[in-house]
Amino acid sequence: MKISTEVLITASLSKVWGALVDFPRYRSWHPLVEIEGTAKEGADVEYYYRSNSEAPSGMSMTARITKLEPVREMVLEFGVRGFANIEERYLLLREGTHVRLVHSANLKGLLPFIGARLFRKRLIEKFQLPIDRLSHHLASKKQLPRSARKS
Repeated sequence: MKISTEVLITASLSKVWGALVDFPRYRSWHPLVEIEGTAKEGADVEYYYRSNSEAPSGMSMTARITKLEPVREMVLEFGVRGFANIEERYLLLREGTHVRLVHSANLKGLLPFIGARLFRKRLIEKFQLPIDRLSHHLASKKQLPRSARKS
């Protein structure tokens, strides 16, 4: 089962990319996921998923960063092979002064096959939520006027 969501963000490619790979600050914009580790292709990271933002803790699993093309694309793979394996992708596309962020997933295994009709809509909502929050998070960061910046 494949799903895809997207948002147009008023920010530079480097700001959007910076937020995506700044794992220690991930929860400042992503209400459902925390990631611990280094944003490096081939790296294993700890991926914590909460089913809702108020949950005190979530499910922990190891994810592998299978692709990391700076300022362009990050792909993570995690899950239980055969039961539910997820390939999660963030793709950044420049559109004038904006960035189109595509957040997609390819879900494989028994669970997605059986439950596709039951949870597809909810899964799409859960993929759209964090990128909408990222867009608002980056838009709310005001840049200091030149006179107020440190030299």
